[in-house]
Amino acid sequence: MAVIKPTLTLVSNASAATTDPGPLSVALTLSATDTLTVDEVASGIYTFAGATSHTTIFDGSSFGADGLGGAVGGYIYLKNTSTSATVFIGIVADDGSAADIDASGDAARLFTLKAQEFAWLPYDYTMDITADSDGAATLEWWRFDRG
Repeated sequence: MAVIKPTLTLVSNASAATTDPGPLSVALTLSATDTLTVDEVASGIYTFAGATSHTTIFDGSSFGADGLGGAVGGYIYLKNTSTSATVFIGIVADDGSAADIDASGDAARLFTLKAQEFAWLPYDYTMDITADSDGAATLEWWRFDRG
């Protein structure tokens, strides 16, 4: 088994600061660190050809050989490495089809990654994770299987 140590740090000035004012009336410093045991790592890069391009990034039914139905799962890191396009992340039932999810009312859309934004989240392998873009974009992904 291997260990990874993700750390999240949020720092901002108070809203009254003259340089880089923050969202709160007080300065913010928040940090969280965890030690996670993982046994498999996979990564890749998906390049969207344009606004009509969408794909399944993670097929949940292809993971979780532990037979626990996603109870073990893993963690994923996603980053929109493009400089201007937006990437939309969504879900569908296992073996569903990736679709256009850039409409604001689309129930399958989980979140949006603007240019250079990233996300770190747990993933139970019970659904497929899909991606769509509003233009030419590149999505970097990493999957860490819980050990």
